Amino acid sequence: MKNDPRRSFWRAAGPLLGFWGIQLVMEFVIEFIIILPFMGEASSRMTQSGEVLNYQEMMNKYYEVLNPAFDKIIGGQIAIAGIATAATLFLTVTLFVIDRKKEQIAGIQRMGVQKPLKNYWSLLVMGVIGSIGATCLSAMAQAVLVDPEYIQTAQNMYSADFVVQIIVFGFVIPIAEEFMFRGVLYQRYRETRGFYYAAIWSALFFSVTHTNTVQMIYTFLLGILLCYVYEKFGSMKAPIMLHIVLNLGSLIFTDIGVFNWLAREPFKMAVAVIISTFICAACFVWIQRSGDPVSTQKTEEM
Repeated sequence: MKNDPRRSFWRAAGPLLGFWGIQLVMEFVIEFIIILPFMGEASSRMTQSGEVLNYQEMMNKYYEVLNPAFDKIIGGQIAIAGIATAATLFLTVTLFVIDRKKEQIAGIQRMGVQKPLKNYWSLLVMGVIGSIGATCLSAMAQAVLVDPEYIQTAQNMYSADFVVQIIVFGFVIPIAEEFMFRGVLYQRYRETRGFYYAAIWSALFFSVTHTNTVQMIYTFLLGILLCYVYEKFGSMKAPIMLHIVLNLGSLIFTDIGVFNWLAREPFKMAVAVIISTFICAACFVWIQRSGDPVSTQKTEEM
């Protein structure tokens, strides 16, 4: 049935709920596997002791044995999140491939002509320079908003081993999120709606996967930009590349101390934001003027 609201809703909501569900289930399974040996040890200790304990004493002993497991979970939080997010790729890549095959069979071409790789220099520059401006701007916003969740998220992120940070935040999460929020969600909204409607809704859902105010604002704006880049370059390679470079830039510049150096003087940070904004704006104008403009023509739902 064409334009059935129920079908349209679940066509977008189904993959999103599946994406979130897979992450939650995988995190639970991994954490349970970590805790399980300690649970067996706790039960064995209480059985062998032969002591008669009240409920509170029994729970205290139980948690005393489990504390090392909880420490392992906290210490491996980033790695656990990376594995859980990687598990979503089976769903999103499969749906992406199926959707593109259906469009090919139906003779529908929603994206523009794919840009050659030589045009991707603008995304590389935008990603590297943008990572500096975005991180500085986030730090300045945090100084105003004082969001404890953002501070905790940053602490967890940068407390992990640097190699783990690179793998998880630099590659796994950007690739998984791009297939979900641009490759599947954005494209399915785009089947019956114009660019701006599809970009805003996919960016909104992209932002709510981040649990603090600073990141939600940043990822909403980033989500719209990534949708635009996707359409202009006509390939998933474009938003994936930009997302990866932005994340890697933030991680590497943080690790080598660039942001610590800038944070010593607010003036330096402000100048960095202004310069990065100018360079990114120039790259955006170049991208905008290269090739055909984004099409807002609606297409029928398959």
